[in-house]
Amino acid sequence: MSRLDDSVALVTGASSGIGNAIAAAFGREGATVVVADVRREPKLNDERSVFEKLDDAGAAYSFVECDVSDPAAAEAAVEHVVDTYGRLDVLVNNAGIYYQDDAEATPVEDWDSIVDVNARGTFLCSKYALPHLRESAGKVVNLASIFGLVGGGRSAAYCASKGAVANLTRQMALDYAPDEVNVNALAPGIIETAQNVEWRENAPEIIAEWEAATPWPTFGTPEDVADAALFLASNESDFVTGTVLSVDGGWTCH
Repeated sequence: MSRLDDSVALVTGASSGIGNAIAAAFGREGATVVVADVRREPKLNDERSVFEKLDDAGAAYSFVECDVSDPAAAEAAVEHVVDTYGRLDVLVNNAGIYYQDDAEATPVEDWDSIVDVNARGTFLCSKYALPHLRESAGKVVNLASIFGLVGGGRSAAYCASKGAVANLTRQMALDYAPDEVNVNALAPGIIETAQNVEWRENAPEIIAEWEAATPWPTFGTPEDVADAALFLASNESDFVTGTVLSVDGGWTCH
């Protein structure tokens, strides 16, 4: 028996990067997966489609176009899951964006975009999913960040948004513990994804900073985060709630 047999999972931002890996891992472990994203295909041409991975796993799945910062779209994504499959067992709030600037240099529109997707989107999808997750005694897995736990250079809006996700996780864990809904978060470190490929290819000074701050000899992969998400989505984590689990190669040990 696989770890997520008979469960239905909604994964936001699942076309690319960490979300792609999480959705694929859930499918391999027996879940029916709803891929929610603003785009169907990955951001990078050399990244393998999540739908090919789910096909390889023999998983049941569907796609719903969703801008998580839009209340109507977030509600519609949850309704799609419940209308199509009759239940919702796992919500993964993965959708996120990142622009790099200090507070003084951050354009107001960039601040609004980052907070809208990262923090507001996590709230909105949770808001509409929680009534169904109470029925299934389900799981919420939020994607925070190391920059939601410690400061990160030139990342004012991102740090603020991910700090909000980390503490919203703790708050929701308190409210929904009586309903046996587990609410946890992951705090990835430097993970090699489409979101940071430009820096990895063209900004050696930034990469040197990241390498110096990561005790582990390599950066992480999306699959490293997906493995942790599997634990938090499975019944192995039934007594774990309100936790922000770092997947960071030791970054936050400093």
